[in-house]
Amino acid sequence: MASLLAAVVSAVVLALSSMLSERHCAFGFGGFQCNDPVAGYGSVLLTATLASFAILIVSALIATWKLVAWFRAR
Repeated sequence: MASLLAAVVSAVVLALSSMLSERHCAFGFGGFQCNDPVAGYGSVLLTATLASFAILIVSALIATWKLVAWFRAR
């Protein structure tokens, strides 16, 4: 159950951080920079996007493995 909750939470964080990054941030000559209203939070958004993507993959794999094990045990 915890892996499903982690997958859902990381999917929501991924969607939100990706949306904000897509709308307000871009790579430029100075690196990853963001405009208002998220100016100054570019590294936080990039880290949140990458971390939530990794957590989503791991938690989805764990949830799938537990679901398969549960079906085999029935």
